[in-house]
Order: sequence, then C-alpha cells, then structure tokens
Amino acid sequence: MPKFLRLKLANPELIYSRAYWKCQVVLLKEEIYLKKCKINYLLRIQTNFYEELRGLFPEGVMKRIDFIIDEVQLKEQETKYRRHYRKFNNLLNAIYIQQQRRENFRKFLNEHPMNQIIKNIDDNDNAHNNPDNDESTVNDANANGGNNSNDNDNNDESEPKLVWNLSDRELTEEEVYVLEKGLSSNRRGTINHFEIISNVEYLFYQSSSVRKEQTSFQKLDEDPDDLKAATEKFFNEAQQSFNRNRNTTLDDKHEEQLLRNLSKDPSIVTTRPDKGKGVVVIYRADYIEKLERILSDTSKFRLVEKDPTGCREAALTSLLRRMKNEEYLTEQEYRFVKPVGSIPARLYGLPKVHKVNTPLRPIVSCVQSYNYRLGKFLADIIKPLRDSKYSFKNNDGFLKFLKQNSSLSTNKMISFDIESLFTNIPVGRTIDIICYKLYCTDPKLRLYIPEHYFRQMLEYATKWTHFLFSGKYYDQCDGVSMGTPLAAVFAETFMTDFEQKHLPGILDGRAPKLLAWCRYVDDTFTIVRPDEDGDQVRDLLNIFDPCIRFTVTPEVNDTIAFLDVMVKRNNKGFNTIVYRKETATKLMLKWNSLIPTAYKKSSIYPLVNSYSKFNGYPSNFVQSIINKQLNKYYQTKTKENLIPTTSTEIKYRYIRIPYVGKLSYVYSKKLLSIIKRYDPIAQVRTTYNTTNQTRRHFPTKDQLKPNQKSGVVYQVSCSNCIKTYIGKTIRQSYRRVNEHEKDVVKALIFIHQASSIIRKRKTIKQHLNTIKGQQQYDQSTITGYIPQSALGKNTFQTTHSINFDDIQILNEDQRHYRLLIKESLQIRSKKPTLNGTNTSVPLYVFPEGIKTNRPSITTTTTTTTSNHSANQS
Repeated sequence: MPKFLRLKLANPELIYSRAYWKCQVVLLKEEIYLKKCKINYLLRIQTNFYEELRGLFPEGVMKRIDFIIDEVQLKEQETKYRRHYRKFNNLLNAIYIQQQRRENFRKFLNEHPMNQIIKNIDDNDNAHNNPDNDESTVNDANANGGNNSNDNDNNDESEPKLVWNLSDRELTEEEVYVLEKGLSSNRRGTINHFEIISNVEYLFYQSSSVRKEQTSFQKLDEDPDDLKAATEKFFNEAQQSFNRNRNTTLDDKHEEQLLRNLSKDPSIVTTRPDKGKGVVVIYRADYIEKLERILSDTSKFRLVEKDPTGCREAALTSLLRRMKNEEYLTEQEYRFVKPVGSIPARLYGLPKVHKVNTPLRPIVSCVQSYNYRLGKFLADIIKPLRDSKYSFKNNDGFLKFLKQNSSLSTNKMISFDIESLFTNIPVGRTIDIICYKLYCTDPKLRLYIPEHYFRQMLEYATKWTHFLFSGKYYDQCDGVSMGTPLAAVFAETFMTDFEQKHLPGILDGRAPKLLAWCRYVDDTFTIVRPDEDGDQVRDLLNIFDPCIRFTVTPEVNDTIAFLDVMVKRNNKGFNTIVYRKETATKLMLKWNSLIPTAYKKSSIYPLVNSYSKFNGYPSNFVQSIINKQLNKYYQTKTKENLIPTTSTEIKYRYIRIPYVGKLSYVYSKKLLSIIKRYDPIAQVRTTYNTTNQTRRHFPTKDQLKPNQKSGVVYQVSCSNCIKTYIGKTIRQSYRRVNEHEKDVVKALIFIHQASSIIRKRKTIKQHLNTIKGQQQYDQSTITGYIPQSALGKNTFQTTHSINFDDIQILNEDQRHYRLLIKESLQIRSKKPTLNGTNTSVPLYVFPEGIKTNRPSITTTTTTTTSNHSANQS
C-alpha cells in the first residue's frame, strides 16, 4: 500500500485487521479512478492545444515540434521505467527479507526457549564482561548476549553491592535488607481520601458542562452520584484489601518502623549514588562539607544575603509583560513563561561511589523556580543549534559510526572525557554563540524576538539562577547546573561550536592527529594512528579553550569501553558487545513492590537480561516482554511510515489515583465509563501514584518554610478566641499573609485613632449621655475605612489580633481550580467561623465534603458575611 494510505488509528492493533485492509483497498481504487479521470481531462486539453498549434504553424514546423515532443517523452519514459522497476524490486526484496526474518524468529524461539535463557543468564553475563572470549562481531549493542554464553558453569558472578555505608553507623541486617530494595520500593500505605475526592471533583468539572462561575447547587443534566458511588466503593474495597493482607501489612509496618528510625538519625544522609541504582549512607557533616567546598569557588558561585525569588520574579514578569505589549510574545507564550508562585531552586548532591574519596555531583532541583519555564521555552528555540556531525544521541549512532569506519580498525582507539563540563561552560560566551548563530548565520533560524530581548531572557535563565542549600542562598555566576532546563542545550551548543572551530585542523591535512572523532555529551571516542601518543593529543585539545579540560583513557588489549558498548578491534573491523560499568548494580523495581505492572514492564523493556532474575521476576512474565520486544524489532510497519493525524477532536482528561493493586485498575475503568456518558469524545488517562515509597523518609533537599510555599490552602487563628479562617493562594503564601496582615494592622490603627477621638469628645462634651461610659467605638461615628478581608472585619468588630506567626498549610496544588476545590473541602470539613462562605466553588460529586467523626466547633458569635471576591488571591 502507498504511504498515504497508512492511516494512524487510536488503537494501533487495528492496522492488522481485515477491516483496515478493506478500507485501504477502497481508498486505493477511488484514488486510481480519480487519477484516470484526471488523465482523460489532461488528454482533452492536450488535444485542443495541439490542434491550436496546427492552425498557427506550417507543416514543417509541426514536424519539428512532433520530433521534439517524441524525444522528450521517450527520455521521460525511460527515467520513470527505471525508477518504478527499482521500486518494484525493492518491494520484492522487502517481502523476501520479511519472510526470512520471521523464519529466523521462529527458529530462535524453538532453539532457545525463554526459560532456558533466563536459567542460564548468569553464564551469559560472564561472556558479556569478558570480550576476549568472544570473537564474533555483534552488530547490535543492545542485544542481550544470549548466544555468547560461557560454558564454564563454575564461574558464578558475585552479588553486586547495593548499599554503601560511608558512615560509622552500624546498619543491622534488617535495615540493610530493607535498603537493598531501593529507594523506589513501595509498600502499602494509607489512602489520602482528601486528594482523591478533589481529583474526582476536578475531573467532573472538566468533563461536564459545569463552569466556575456557577455558584448554585441545583441539579444538573449530569448526575454525579455515579462518580460518588464508584469512589466510595473504591475506598471500601481498598480498606477490605488492607484488612485481608494483614500479614503483608504487618511486614510493611515493620519495615516502615525501621526506615523511620533510620531517618531520625541526624548525623547521616541517605541518598542514591550518582550512577547506577542503590542506596548510599553518608555522614551529614561530610555531605555538607563536600558541597560547601564546591560552592566556595567564587568564580562560579556567590553567596546571597536573602532570598531573591520575589524581586526576580517581579523583574522577569515586567520584562515579559513589556515584550507581550510590543507583540514579541503571544498571549499563550506569555502565560506559559510568566512566573507565578515561584520557589527557590534547591541544591543536593549525589555521591560518586566509584571514585576515590566519594566526591559529590551537584544537582539543582529547579522545578517551580522563577525561571524554570523560561528555560524550557528557550531550550525549544535553541535545540537546532546543538546538532553536530560529530555527536550522536544514542548507541545506535555509535554503532553506525563503527560500521562506517571499519577500515580504521588497524589503528588505535582512545577515549577523551571532559572534566565537569556543565560547571565549566562559559555562560557569557555561549550566549554570544547562540545569538550569533540565530541572528547572523541562517535566515531560517532568525527569531522574531529582538536580539536584546532574547539576550535578557537567556541571562535570566542562566546568570540569574539562585538556589537554596543548608539555609543559605547562592547565585550561580558562571557555568550551568545539572537539573536546569538549559544545561544540556548549553553544553551541546558550546561543544558543537568547539568542534566546528578546532576539529577540522586536527582531522584534515596530510598528517592528521586524529583519524576519527565522535562524541556523546562529554564523552568522546577517537581513532588515532598506532604511533600517536594519547597524552600529546590531550595536551593539544587542552590548548584550544581554557574553560574545558580533557582526560585520556587509552585502549587495553585492543579493547575500550565507551558508554554501554565494549569495542574490540581486529584487522577486519570492530566487535561490539554490551558493557556494564562498575557502577551497575542490576537493581530495578522489585517484583513484590506495590507498583503498577506497567511500570515494571517499562523497567525491563530495555534490559531483557539477568536483572529480571536478580529481582525475582517470574520467567513467564519476562518471556512475554521479550516476545513483545522481538515482535517490535521484526515489525516492518514502523511508526515512521504512518502519516500522523491531528488529534484536535480528542479531549484528554487526566486523573491521578493511588495504586493499591487490581482495585485501582477496576476503579480507573469505572471512571472512564462514567465520564464517557458526560463527554463521549473525552479520553481519560489515569496516572497511578505510589503512597509509601522508601525515598519519602530520606529527603535530601532543603525543606521550604510555610511562608515560602505557593499554591496552598492555609489556616490562621485568632489570638484571643478559637475562631479560625481558611484561605488559599496560588502565589507565595507570605504575599497573601502580608495582605491579610496589612488589612488587620489598618483596622487596629483605625480603632486606636477612633478611640483617641472618642476620649477627646468625652472630655469636651461630658454632658452627652450617648457617649458617656462608652467602652467601644461606634462604627457610625467615624467613617472612611472599610475592611477588605474577613480577618480585617473580625479585627474591626472585636479588636482581636490574628496570630500570623502560626500559619498552617493544609493542602498544596499548582492548578488554580483544583486548589479552590481543596479549599472548599477544607471549609466544609473544618467549618471555620471567620469564613463568610461555606465553599469557594460548588462541590457536585461530594457536596457534603469529607465525612469526619470530629465534632465541629460551634460558637454563638455572629459574623459578617465577607465578600467572596475579596478572599481571592
């Protein structure tokens, strides 16, 4: 079938159905019919034009015209004949190759049963890690090496190390056993009913005709009772499942207690290693000292006195607003990039357990920082500049490189590594490189944003990046940190420019220093002449730019490891097998961990090796994954041949529910069927979250203070009585609390001024009985002040003060409407007396809120209804 008939379907498995084939045939016949009609139409036009020419030119000229036409037609027919003949032969060859692959696949499955492969998998590992025993050329570095097994059954592979204890704290056997499961291991935990109900309410709001402006609780066309019944059924069945698995639950509680005791030790930090998986226990003092040693480099980092998040958020917003007003940013781009409710980035370190003295790799967590989305926006613009003919994206590119340069296998292999590439990237020069390439080289890359604006955006996203560590704030003056959106793009762009400037001089010429060069981020694989000294080549590379320093790793016994590939050269070419680094632990998601099956499948899709047996995966489960991977490999109808269709008609709705086993799948299907009734074209996509992972006990990032958090539902209390107020804000909580505090202070100042005026009137007009003995001021006697919030009105009426030093954060969410739902649920649950309304937005699925056994606090004090719009942040 032609490519234009390879249609994209919602269910990809339907492309193998007979209905899909019939549809293609019908469309193909229709296309042939239309082409014939067009040919007949063109023939009639040709005949008319030819007759018109015969009336204009004499017979001799027409003979010459006929000769030219025949000559052109003959040449065109020969060209098209050869083209179609070649295409037809390619189709025949493709059919033959497809049949041959299927036959080989059947033979492979018959000769190598999957259970036998898994049983002998440890022997295959020895063959992988010993390239001298394997002389056959392996074309695919991603193969699992099942055919390269070692017959020596006595050489068992030693168990990998999963826990590195770099402290003097003695870990018990039980603690080691729990930690060996990894930080991603999940156990049974309590279900957050509050979170699920708010997600269901938000899903109903998205899928029904309800709008935020509706405030009445009248009966809608849609009946949300089905959603409520399905959710309550899920709660009940989850509790019953929890009770049935009492033994497992007790084991989980015991492990939970072990982890809790371990996390209470303030002298240690528990984290994961820099490479591979596992757990590292390190002294907290050593951890902080090593990171502070990195931060002591004044050329890269600068200590900041206070948190600059608020002022930088305002400055960036001002720049973006100016660009939008000048129409250099669309409304959609402005809303995406504009920072709202920013928090400071936070620094943490990952121990490099494979190196001496265990140095730390600094990582900056930038999610929700003021310039995070700006970095993502700029990264999409700069991506075309990172492409280089010397770099590749994965192992496939490296394998193609080896095939294309097989004639160089008689020479020597050397690997060069760049020391701390991300930290040493010169930001100023890289910005100059980016702007020059975008505005001065290719007109197709030139932006509609003026260069001076674009430079300011790049500087905000890089030079003005600050982070929090150990209670102190730092600016990164130069270099980029791993974890920032622009880190990889800046590194690739800088290295691409480095290669374009300096590599042609050492790759070309009569006596080139390098015969071949390829790179993956900061690792390079090169081929040099046998008599070339690797140290001299390294010294030459280090001369070009003072910011980057290369280290050299020569080949050993004609063998060198690069990325995940072990390369061995011989006179005929290069042999490649899978290479496992010393940091490889074979640890992945444990089979008995309470995690969705889809996550477990994705964890062994790229492996298909002994990792599955090490983690206790059943052989039949692994066999099904292997079959799917092999089917994908031999599948001829790839996604590239399918013409993508627009998905504008599909509405995707997302909901997150906790994973408690099969019950979560049943609940997800029930939600989908109910939402289909409200919105037939909507597609509900469920994401499952784990409730009790090991890593939650061992946070490595600085904890934010309550006033630094954003997107929160908060509660404040009166200092003189038991009244409380619940509010929400999508901004930083301190901004909203400051607004409340200013309103309360204004009320107190006004009360003080009013009291002084009343006292003066008492001394002057003592004969007025209406004022005599008055202890409180009358609101009607003094005018000119109106409280703006419920807290201000409470102070204005009672002269009570508000305890702003004890702000409780009840919930967090970054979506504004879902935050309103959580505020409404909290108001219904806690019944605060200072709120003027009983909800912020209507609750349709659970109008009564969350049921609690705690009695509500009642009071006889009457409160004034506050304006709901004044409560909005």
